[in-house]
Amino acid sequence: MSTPDQKLSAEIHGLALLLARDGVPQELLDRLAKVAQGRDDLRAELAGEIAGYWMADPASHQGHELIAAGLLLISGVVDGDQLLDAARTGYKRGKSSRATPHPASPALLLAVPRWRRNRPASAR
Repeated sequence: MSTPDQKLSAEIHGLALLLARDGVPQELLDRLAKVAQGRDDLRAELAGEIAGYWMADPASHQGHELIAAGLLLISGVVDGDQLLDAARTGYKRGKSSRATPHPASPALLLAVPRWRRNRPASAR
């Protein structure tokens, strides 16, 4: 990466981190925490599985999954080991669902953007 690219990359990275830290409305985080009912273990598990699933085939998703996972992570305390285990599980599930998808599989529905779900397969 060239020096101008490194500078631009650093600027983008810094702004993204700043927006993630300060740009998320506290109401969203409070709502997630309330729905989780103090189950930090479930939040960490879901965040890891969602992110891992996305990482298994990032080209099939737009990235909303990573935003959701991030919101789950910053809405409370997270056990890093549990998060890592869940991310591995999500990745494995994502890879295996791509290998042999079933038309009615919820994993397949996650892989198809919502705007394309109601279109005939031939139009996809």
